[in-house]
Amino acid sequence: MLSEKYVEQVGHRFVVAVVLATVVAGLAHAQCPDGSPPPCRSATVAAPSPTSLAVLYFDNASPDSTDDYLAEGLTEAIIAQLGQVGRISVKSRSAVRRFRGANVPDPPVIGRALGVAYLVTGSVQRADHALRVTIELAHTTTGMRVWGDQFVAADDSLFALQDNIARRVAEGVAGRLLPAERRAVAAVRVTHNPDAYEHFLRGNYGLAQRTSTGMARATAEYRLAAALDSGFVSALARVGLAYALRLDWSWDATGASPADSLLDRGMAAADEALRRDPSNSDAWLARGYLLEFRYPRTWDGVMAAFARAVALDPRNAEAWHQMGDAATVMGDDSTAITAWRRALAIDPGRPITLRAYAQMVVPAEARSLLDSALAVDPGFQLARLSRADTRLAQGDTSGARRDLQASHCEACAADMWPSWTAWHALSLGSLGDTAAARVEADSVLARLQGAGGLSWRVAEPLVFHYLRLGDSATALDLLERISPRGVKLWSLFTGDVSLGFYPVASSRRFRQIVSDATPPWSPPEAEIFDLPTSAATRTLWVGTYAGVYGRVRVYARQDRLIVALEGRELGPLQYQGGNTFVASWDHHTRVVSGAGDIPVEGFTVTRRKRVVTYRRVP
Repeated sequence: MLSEKYVEQVGHRFVVAVVLATVVAGLAHAQCPDGSPPPCRSATVAAPSPTSLAVLYFDNASPDSTDDYLAEGLTEAIIAQLGQVGRISVKSRSAVRRFRGANVPDPPVIGRALGVAYLVTGSVQRADHALRVTIELAHTTTGMRVWGDQFVAADDSLFALQDNIARRVAEGVAGRLLPAERRAVAAVRVTHNPDAYEHFLRGNYGLAQRTSTGMARATAEYRLAAALDSGFVSALARVGLAYALRLDWSWDATGASPADSLLDRGMAAADEALRRDPSNSDAWLARGYLLEFRYPRTWDGVMAAFARAVALDPRNAEAWHQMGDAATVMGDDSTAITAWRRALAIDPGRPITLRAYAQMVVPAEARSLLDSALAVDPGFQLARLSRADTRLAQGDTSGARRDLQASHCEACAADMWPSWTAWHALSLGSLGDTAAARVEADSVLARLQGAGGLSWRVAEPLVFHYLRLGDSATALDLLERISPRGVKLWSLFTGDVSLGFYPVASSRRFRQIVSDATPPWSPPEAEIFDLPTSAATRTLWVGTYAGVYGRVRVYARQDRLIVALEGRELGPLQYQGGNTFVASWDHHTRVVSGAGDIPVEGFTVTRRKRVVTYRRVP
């Protein structure tokens, strides 16, 4: 039986820090050409490595469209196997995902976009209990075919087929393989049961859909795989991961039953996987994710489990991503940034991570990250809505409107409609379409009238929508329905959007909700002063400064110092004495100038473990 508490909360940051220090060092080579961490900015295009290649997703040539999972699974397995050969540089599955479907560009175009010398294309066909895979290797510069072949095998010989294709492609790119390379390119046998492996591939296909029906299908397929091979620990671990994703995204839009039964089943799967193999990274990933729901107010053991997952497998991009998500919710933005960068170093095109990282940077850089996410996955609605907001912040109203039109949730599944439509309504309101936003938000609210508890994912945008309209009563009603009250809700009250709660901040109902959600390990808020400033002090600070979030102007108004960011006034600074101020609009933000600066040449802004620097500019 696993202990329910892996580490005391007061020590969890130390555990994570040690893991980051050791594991990140092992990934230090994963950086941009200029030495900066990924994602990389564009630079002068260099000639691709002569042994670089991209494997495009194979077409499903079978009459049955349900064999799509086989074409996708075979492609991803071969990408992984080729990545084991040190002499070969192979693009990740996320990087090539954008080049699938009917309108795939010519090889030279793909080669320039991905920076590779070779391109692998193919098709998979199942017929009469046999698999027929057609493969072609081409030079990207000319589009000329290097070689092509057809591989035929019984449909229970998928492992041998994968090995044969991967070896032939590797030899076509790198020449004769050394014995060690031949061993490396062979598939890692996650199971020796071919039927179990097929169910595993079906599960991966459903998991990648990130929909309620896809998750349910993935869970069933992984369970079948685990039943066929009792030693198939990775399948059992992914049962837990599928349940965690379903809980996190709350596709039924409520926090009501059957959430408890989903949690119990997910925890049972993750714990059983760890009992069978304590060194399985995915099992620790699933456990950490599920502990967020087991202990919603404390998150006991969450970060320790994620730290264990990335220590066991430093190339587990999903584990790094979830560690980043958890860290930022817990207020540790520095760890979040490090973890997301690691995920992107491993898999540069991960749309979900690109979107998460975009929330930490200035609008211009966020726009580039969101463009990349949507290039890989044009159907990623949340990224499109985020890009609409980013475009609006940059003054690109027409671009924001195009993104909103493209992200309208007309074809969404019924259990996804409330959340997406609520976020769409909030973005419409930001654009100034108040009437249309009200119609959408009211329609979501009407559908949820009898739903009982609400997920924060659907309640958050609705709350901000009604607060903008001045309807504090409806906003507070929605806040009181959010279930469970814990770390994720607390993060909203202390994170970047906390200023939006200002209209209800003094309400007794709101203060009670905040109290119920606040984790016991949250440090007490320091006493805030508002000392008078002298004319000499104000003179030292007045000026324009530049930093990561853009230009900040500090100016005096009567006896106060006022801050404006990119032309938008934020409010006054409250003087704490010495060289320290606290933002009146967010008491978690501390502004400190360098000691002895006359006048002030720069200052640091500290918020939620994140420190950014601003320097005076002419």
